[in-house]
Amino acid sequence: MAIPEPGPPPGWTAINGKVVPAETIGGYAARQQAVKGVCRARDCRRTVELDPVALCAAGQGFLQMSQVQALWRCNRLERCNLQFHNEKPFNPLLLGQFVGKPNVRVQIRCQAGKCTFYRHWRVEEMIDGLKKRRQGNDRTEVEALRSKMTMPCPVCKKVDWTADILWINTGAMGWKALGERSFEPRET
Repeated sequence: MAIPEPGPPPGWTAINGKVVPAETIGGYAARQQAVKGVCRARDCRRTVELDPVALCAAGQGFLQMSQVQALWRCNRLERCNLQFHNEKPFNPLLLGQFVGKPNVRVQIRCQAGKCTFYRHWRVEEMIDGLKKRRQGNDRTEVEALRSKMTMPCPVCKKVDWTADILWINTGAMGWKALGERSFEPRET
């Protein structure tokens, strides 16, 4: 039996308690996520496609993607207008990657106006709910969860949800002291 990895899946990192894409070239390579750029300057038709796997093979996996993008800009007097965008990753963040991890929750949060309503769900509970409604399973992408939440917010009555994966480091003192109660709201 394999020992589970201590951190988020390859290509992802936890920043301020949320699982987000790693911004290193190695992170892009692990997610198999290409980056493309198009110059929007007048009289320029330059296009660029950055291949993170090839950049890792060249020993640049530790660099930030923004650093490599800056190297591709030209030195025009009127400024380079090369604009980059990320393609959809071939290895997205899936709910099934977090099954059985007590230090992980799915946070569904209303983002309509100034509404602050949110709820935390265990990953297994979220998957069971998706299966009951026939909207998904453990292969459901976290990015797709917002479109599957169709109920209006109980506070503002709008349907404008966002979903995040919350990750608490099991080596932190808060987790050692509180365990799964770390996710409960605390009075301040």
